[in-house]
Amino acid sequence: MSISPPAPGSALVVVVDPARVGEKMTACLSAAEREQAERFRFEKDALHWRACRAALRVVLGQALGIPPEAVGFEFGEFGKPALSPASRELHFNLSHCRDLALIALCRDGAVGVDIEPADRSASLLGCEDAFCHPAELAELPTDETLRAAMLMEIWTKKESLLKALGTGFSLPAQSVSVTDPPLSYAGDSRFRELRLHCLAHTTLAKHFAWLAAPASINGIEILHWA
Repeated sequence: MSISPPAPGSALVVVVDPARVGEKMTACLSAAEREQAERFRFEKDALHWRACRAALRVVLGQALGIPPEAVGFEFGEFGKPALSPASRELHFNLSHCRDLALIALCRDGAVGVDIEPADRSASLLGCEDAFCHPAELAELPTDETLRAAMLMEIWTKKESLLKALGTGFSLPAQSVSVTDPPLSYAGDSRFRELRLHCLAHTTLAKHFAWLAAPASINGIEILHWA
């Protein structure tokens, strides 16, 4: 499948199965990326990371019309990658879990995406105070199954949002509320410029997946690439 860049006013999310990304495709990785992969303790984790990073390079290369190995990256203050100035008109973000990866593309502004397996939801029980805003805590149900699902929804929403801002969790997660739009955080007006979108696709049926994108976005296309 060939990837075209999204039109202005829209976003593209590419769903990738890392297990189907052949080792041959990872030839496009830079020396620094290979070195980073070697830091993983287990080879299966290194393979997964290389596959996701190679898929990112291929998708970006196709969208930009350049070879994947020619895609250049820069990194923000908190480590968020962005394209080099020559390709800065395209914004992107990558998220991956144990079995899938998501690559979000947008021309209108910064995006953030997060994906988590639904069967991990119960692991967040008991961690509410670590990342939930007081308004979110007040809305959590007492039933454990429903509570776990809501916690995972809050987590994926919040991570995608903070990735779009480029802060990651350097911004205290408890200070941000995502359950009652508009998004609220007293210290940053950029929250008003972003909207959260639930990503619904057959390949994501067993996952929580959310996209944070500019408020100007009026359409999202989801493609299953590999």
